[in-house]
Amino acid sequence: MFTGTLFPYQAEGVQALLSRRRLLVAYSMGTGKTVMTIAALEEMVGSGKISCCLLLVPASLRWQWAASFARFTDMPTRRLPLRNGAVLEVPTESVCMVIDGSPAQRRRQWRAAAHADYVIASHGAVLTDWADITALPVDAMVLDEATAIKNFRAETTKRIKRLRPPVRVALAGAPVENAADEIYSIMQWVDPAVLGRWDLFEKSFIERTAFGGVSRYKNLGLLHQKLAPAMIRKSRLDPEVARYLPRVTEATRLVTLDPTTRTIYKAILADLQAALEELAEAGGSFDLAAHYAGLPGAAGGGPRGKVMARLQAARMLLDHPQLLMDSACDHHASRGGSAYAAAFAASRYDLPDFYHSPKLSALDELTEVMLADGAKVAVFTEYRRMLPYVCERLDRHGGLVTFHGGMGATEKAAAKARFQQDPGCRIFISTNSGGYGLDLPEAQYLINYDLPYSNGLLQQRNTRHVRASSTHARVYVMNLVVSGTIEERVLATLKARGSVADAIVDGKGTGALDMSVESLGEHIGRSG
Repeated sequence: MFTGTLFPYQAEGVQALLSRRRLLVAYSMGTGKTVMTIAALEEMVGSGKISCCLLLVPASLRWQWAASFARFTDMPTRRLPLRNGAVLEVPTESVCMVIDGSPAQRRRQWRAAAHADYVIASHGAVLTDWADITALPVDAMVLDEATAIKNFRAETTKRIKRLRPPVRVALAGAPVENAADEIYSIMQWVDPAVLGRWDLFEKSFIERTAFGGVSRYKNLGLLHQKLAPAMIRKSRLDPEVARYLPRVTEATRLVTLDPTTRTIYKAILADLQAALEELAEAGGSFDLAAHYAGLPGAAGGGPRGKVMARLQAARMLLDHPQLLMDSACDHHASRGGSAYAAAFAASRYDLPDFYHSPKLSALDELTEVMLADGAKVAVFTEYRRMLPYVCERLDRHGGLVTFHGGMGATEKAAAKARFQQDPGCRIFISTNSGGYGLDLPEAQYLINYDLPYSNGLLQQRNTRHVRASSTHARVYVMNLVVSGTIEERVLATLKARGSVADAIVDGKGTGALDMSVESLGEHIGRSG
């Protein structure tokens, strides 16, 4: 039985979940989609409408979901000790099974899961444990962070779309991260009748360039109307929601490059300009919008690959010149890395002090100010290789934890629990692995050390601490951006992407884009 307390806007969402068996819940991040879903599921289980619900969630959120079931219901619970001394209270396996561990452990868990009310597994389980999933007597399914199926071609997407129990609930605070076709892919699983055939959808809402890239989106008001019957949406800015959330102040801190790093940056820009010219001469195209969206195959090899490699090198340099050297070393050691970074670094042996990072110094200064009043701080970066450098610089400020995709589920749960439970642990440093769904209401400040290309991911990051469970009246987001560089363009791109998402999900905004290679070339000319 559900034992939590719902805010009025959450109770409205629960009623929508109970009245429609196939629904996209697009409440903003931090507004309580988890507690709403648990309340609705408990009602359906208690009334006998469903008997077994499969929840597919990001791998890092499996134990967070289990802890939420323990917190908001009267299920029997067990205490799970973690390596760093923290403790996690979760339901007993007879009621709620979390699929985690070695293949042998997972096989045992799947066999026992047939008798549980709830089974929590990662999105990736559809690839590793497909036979076990299809053998489960599931009559309801929840897909958390439903943008996991935004890419039509991904095998994970194809498998998930083959799972169609009578009750299907997709949760996504930002169901449109970068492109209109993402919402089409999600609705193919939720209720394919809502948006109909793909060819008609594309004709109605997308205009393309001669090369097949997206030039603009159109008729987005109509798209919003078509989604309305199968989507419930509340924004954290809606008056009935905002009163229950902390107010958010967002700002951008501009960082100035030192002369040495500026010289290196201009050299990379010159190489990028040459790669763009080579691409144009070859008669090829580079889908810059797809590259900004993080879509696979956006660049490819040849001239396209050269453009992407130089864009990436520029971004690594601005974060920390040593990232460029690390990538070069990885390439020489056959551990991946960038061939361009290796060649470029070899040509710049005469430039000293690759260990100096103006942006890292700015982060150190900001963190010191933010911690002065006893607050906790979350820091996000694109690069896992950046974590050691951030930790080394911020270690002087006291206890900290890291969070990244190379950690196991219980390791991630332990890091989150320590940040939550230990007053002396005041800094949470994460890659994008922590950007989706993670609750960090203890933090009052959030710093984007760098910006992702995806608007949806940025919104996910920026709301980790904007939670209904926060005890802070106001929270803060700070973006670190190097002035006069491509990072300023990334920030402008993200705002354009946000406009498209607002038009589709909230019925406001436009479909205008400025993602052309030509505009990138103009930016390089100004920056150089």
